[in-house]
Amino acid sequence: MIHSQGHQISSVRLSRRVSIPLLLLLGLSATGLLFTPLWVGLGMLALLMVVGIALGSSRVTITAGDEGLTARCMGIFHVDFAWSEILSVEAGPETGVLEGAGYRLLPGGRVGLLVGGPTVEVRDARKTYLLSVEDPQAVAEEIRRHLATANSKH
Repeated sequence: MIHSQGHQISSVRLSRRVSIPLLLLLGLSATGLLFTPLWVGLGMLALLMVVGIALGSSRVTITAGDEGLTARCMGIFHVDFAWSEILSVEAGPETGVLEGAGYRLLPGGRVGLLVGGPTVEVRDARKTYLLSVEDPQAVAEEIRRHLATANSKH
């Protein structure tokens, strides 16, 4: 694990491409509460509120430190890369509702820390990771700069 403090490269909130369909789904689910016993309805309403708050606070943050790169999602999930482990960095595909939000296992053996929208693809010897970002080209370039600096020190 990489614990050094670092420079934040990217921080992006849940994309509207994901949040609007999910909030609509939550809203439709809430209408079903009208036909349940009061205690079940209150429990389900509390659960829906927790899910809504979690979605509203969803964020992917990428930080570059002395030892490596750290990506965090929703304050729960994280992936750490030592600079020496990173093989490539490039702009990735757009993601949305089908790929979901949070820590995601994706087709092709890829792993995602996603909130929808553009991504950057970071590959190491074990896996390929898709990380949600606002500007994939700028984030990939900044990661490459940190990577070059770290490699020149060794």
